[in-house]
Amino acid sequence: MKNKRTYIVYIVEILIGLAIEGLALSGLFRETGVLTGIGSGILAVGLVQLFRAFRIERDPELKKRFETAAKDERYAFISMKAKEAAFAIYLIIAGVLCMAFLVLGYEREGMLAAMSICALVILYTVMFRILAKKY
Repeated sequence: MKNKRTYIVYIVEILIGLAIEGLALSGLFRETGVLTGIGSGILAVGLVQLFRAFRIERDPELKKRFETAAKDERYAFISMKAKEAAFAIYLIIAGVLCMAFLVLGYEREGMLAAMSICALVILYTVMFRILAKKY
């Protein structure tokens, strides 16, 4: 049952990527570069994940390796530490960019960088509260 749901998620990803690509190529928007990039990215991720899922499903040894890795506490710890480091690095980079933009007179860009920091910290706080109650 889980495998079927996984395939459905990847197929939906592919369809979303194709829909965004279709919107970009339809001519409804003046600037289509960003839409094309986003659509292509989502489409590529969906295709690669679907291919990976098929490959894992067909190879019992590979499937067992992935299941073992998913349950391994070491990998969970490494994943948690990587997320923690990425969070901290992003906050530092966004903070430096915010200050640089404001000093250089790019107020809109500086405010966007500041708001991204605020949004990330608020999201962290909300998720922390939810997970603290759950665990």
